[in-house]
Amino acid sequence: MKNLFLILSLVSIINVLAQEEIIPDKQFMLWITGVGPNEQVTHNIEAAGVVWEYASGNFVISNDQGIYNSSLITIGNANFSSANWPGFNFKWTNQPPTALPSWGLGLYKVTTSKQPDKYFYLDARDAEYASGSYKPDFKIYFNTSIGKYIQYLPTPTDTINNGDIVRIWDIFGESPNTSGLQNYWNNVLVVVPSVAQPYTPRIIWGPIPNFSATGYKVYWRYGGTGNFSLLATVSANTYEYTHEGLAIGSGSIAEYKVQAYNGSSTSDFSNTVSIGTSGLFKQHFESENNDIKYQLNQNYPNPFNPTTVISFSIAEKSLVSLKVFDVLGNEVTNLVDEIKEKGNYSVTFDASVLTSGIYFYTLKANGYSFTKKMILVK
Repeated sequence: MKNLFLILSLVSIINVLAQEEIIPDKQFMLWITGVGPNEQVTHNIEAAGVVWEYASGNFVISNDQGIYNSSLITIGNANFSSANWPGFNFKWTNQPPTALPSWGLGLYKVTTSKQPDKYFYLDARDAEYASGSYKPDFKIYFNTSIGKYIQYLPTPTDTINNGDIVRIWDIFGESPNTSGLQNYWNNVLVVVPSVAQPYTPRIIWGPIPNFSATGYKVYWRYGGTGNFSLLATVSANTYEYTHEGLAIGSGSIAEYKVQAYNGSSTSDFSNTVSIGTSGLFKQHFESENNDIKYQLNQNYPNPFNPTTVISFSIAEKSLVSLKVFDVLGNEVTNLVDEIKEKGNYSVTFDASVLTSGIYFYTLKANGYSFTKKMILVK
């Protein structure tokens, strides 16, 4: 009887260990080419948002800062033929941090000290990958001669452009599973700077679990008050949106949230993220040409409460004035009073301290003058 008990106990321990160690170590391997034989290069991964780790049969939100920000050092043209190949170890259980560079199920920005302005995002928020249902190893190296990362395994010579999002399920040609991640939809949304200057908000999320989405709607709000407005609608396989024209800065806050939809059915909203902006921004259009005229557009939204966006166009370098007046002709505020280059611009008007009613805004530039009406409803 005692022997039977020992055998059953041993089987139980083996099962627990098998469940705990889902995937082996060093799945995410990094190296570099085009450096000196003794040159040290640091590779960094930094999480943009929440990271999940495996613990006791579940993928839970991690409090271990060691898997939110981690780095490794390679010497010379490190490669994967060495028994000591460089890589990050997946943190598969809720244990104290180790000396080994670790990672988890998160959205990581990957950079190198050799060319720190070159980077990509790795979206590893996939319970299917972490369950070990397919071979987990993948290898990426940085080619210094072209300034780009290259996916080496499992898809050889797949070039990663600067700022690209590499999704772990796409690496392996698998379908993502986000339902196994604790409170995923309430933590999925992040906002980061866009790839190119001028830096604008880039909103990134992932596939919603337990909802057959045919698309996603991106909502935003400016200034921290009032209702959210629909900003954009994207397809079901699109998990990012860049808010072109809104420059990042230390001024008013822009907030974003995402909702999945299927016909008339909609999901709960994701978490809300925010980022500081400059308040005044220049719009860049794909088909921008030399045909820009002096123009003042109707504010949007209108009616509004309490913020609205006023856009205008300047045909050539001019001293620009944009003022708001009440119905009695009294000046309420001066939104713009400076020299502007030729282009399309927008500015946000915040009427939080004003009473409901009709207001007028006037644009003056290079002898041109335009006035439009707007309505504040509280």
